[in-house]
Amino acid sequence: MNDDKAPLYLSLVAAALLATALLTLQPYSAEPVGKGFGKPAERFVRAALAQDSVALARLSATDRPVTWALAVARRAPGSLAAWAHHTQAWTGERRGDTTQVFLYSRAALCDDAPIQFRFVGARSGAKVVGASSACLDSAPNARGGAPQP
Repeated sequence: MNDDKAPLYLSLVAAALLATALLTLQPYSAEPVGKGFGKPAERFVRAALAQDSVALARLSATDRPVTWALAVARRAPGSLAAWAHHTQAWTGERRGDTTQVFLYSRAALCDDAPIQFRFVGARSGAKVVGASSACLDSAPNARGGAPQP
């Protein structure tokens, strides 16, 4: 190696190492929107499908989402099952420690009408304070009749 080309080679090696470190470490990468709330929302839906009122109460901050979830699970368990796995969560409005989360199902059923959650608290310990869905709130009961009030 020529002495006059050594600084060029060293600069290229240093640039390659820096680029590799930046791509590996990604110091400014952000997590996908809603990622932290997707799992708690799915746990809530699975507890509703199992009609597990104790688990629903543990995942909720008030009785209102528990009542809603149990009613939907009795009225339309097949429709609710679409939100138990393979979902995508998006966060909406945030006010203080309350976050609105939209849980979309990848199933064709109601793909444009998510379950809307309101979570209070941090992602790992977030509790549901509200839940609703335009699709599930109007879903017919299991016998195929009209929605029950």
